[in-house]
Amino acid sequence: MITKEQCRAGRGLLGWTQQDLADAAGMSKTAINNFERGTNDVRAESLESIRLAFERSDIEFVGDYGVQRRRDTVKVLKGADALPLLWDDIFETMKAAGGEVLITNLDERRSHESHPDKLLAHLSRMKAHNITERLLACEGDAYFVQPAEYYRWLPRDVFRAGMSSFIYGDKVALQLWQEAMIIVVNSRSAHDAEKQRFEYLWTNAIIPPYESSQKDAG
Repeated sequence: MITKEQCRAGRGLLGWTQQDLADAAGMSKTAINNFERGTNDVRAESLESIRLAFERSDIEFVGDYGVQRRRDTVKVLKGADALPLLWDDIFETMKAAGGEVLITNLDERRSHESHPDKLLAHLSRMKAHNITERLLACEGDAYFVQPAEYYRWLPRDVFRAGMSSFIYGDKVALQLWQEAMIIVVNSRSAHDAEKQRFEYLWTNAIIPPYESSQKDAG
């Protein structure tokens, strides 16, 4: 949740008054003033309204105290090295706090055969920084380079070949294999929506009955 210190700092970056923030968040100036002074508790819904007001103006919050202008909201990676560049972005985004990367419509064989050494090196550094993955592959695809419990299968009529998605940090990346292009969107709302969709797919996915067909990268 956003803190009162982050709220004041965010207003400072934008040059907003308390009234400006109140207007953007659909709240009263008194409510903003009370929050920043810490004079009373603020409902979770109000904190969410404040956060969204800042994010719509390209302000993002880091940890409990950090605040900064959002950098590139949309970034496009192209060419043969697009996937390794995405792996670098995933690692740089998550290495400080660790966490989980969620991947949908995975073609692990294609990723591994395209960049075998880079993929294994990436997974090794992820493990060292407590970053894990959950991966949704196509039903029947047992080409695993990580422990089998990290994977579940999407039914063949649900799996979308040629387009994978990665959910991490506050970002969503869409990989288009045929175009050799990856589109990275830095958006908390997009992240939250895609994470919710992933969790639904994961809950209803098929648990593979196989062991990994590749050596564990760890």
